[in-house]
Amino acid sequence: MIAPGARPGRFFPATPALAATVLLAAATLVPPAVAQSPAPPAPKRNIGGPGDFALREKIVHGLSRDPDLSKENFSVILVNGGVVYSGPVKNCALKRRALMLAATTRGVINVTDEMTVPRGDVADPELAKAVTSLLSDAAASLGLKALDVRVADGVLTLDGTVDSVVSRGHAEEIVGTVLGVTRISNHLRPANAPTAHDDASLLKSELDYLGDFHNYSFPGNITVKVEQGVVTLKGKTSMFMGRQQAALVASLVIGATRVDNRIQIDPGIPPRAGHVRAEE
Repeated sequence: MIAPGARPGRFFPATPALAATVLLAAATLVPPAVAQSPAPPAPKRNIGGPGDFALREKIVHGLSRDPDLSKENFSVILVNGGVVYSGPVKNCALKRRALMLAATTRGVINVTDEMTVPRGDVADPELAKAVTSLLSDAAASLGLKALDVRVADGVLTLDGTVDSVVSRGHAEEIVGTVLGVTRISNHLRPANAPTAHDDASLLKSELDYLGDFHNYSFPGNITVKVEQGVVTLKGKTSMFMGRQQAALVASLVIGATRVDNRIQIDPGIPPRAGHVRAEE
């Protein structure tokens, strides 16, 4: 999210040539206008924070090295550690890949998705059929059961169970390749997610589930508090993706009514440091 008062940066398309052409525009004087002619517009400027250039270099380099993402024409703004993607992208799988690249880059504190996936002219029932076929083929590897697929105006909703948090993400990657699906609402629930019936059991379940590196493997120090079914997460993690993943994993525990995510991003946390505990 762009901080209040910050001026937007220059848009840069994610192409292989971009890494070699990124320039910070210097402030220039607008030349006097010719009589009865409007003054030319001032050039766009990139007013990012001191570390934004290096972050942009990393993200642009990563996008240019991806054989599929390098062909896309969406744009990137980076201001004060926040990344904003905007513009068209071929499908939801590529959009997810671009977001993951930014979210796992150390130093990025926020990622905003303003990309759009084309609706196309494929009817919703045909999209649902294609999604069902793909997931049926992968059902054994995902531990997929009780699958329910719904598509409305290109928006895909998935329900059912899979064997783990990782499988849940893989299912989304698979169906994201279907052209015409504009957005995915993933309600798949891991079969190994614990169930809690009161605050005490919910706190224990959250600590166990977040503490399992199979579900949450990002460096950081996180505290958990539970009050009337609301789970509050505090502490620090080294990546924006770590912040988002912690909230997702916490929300999958049955019995949690809401997750209040107050985790902060600290890129200085060592790569292997990680601890989840109850808030004192």
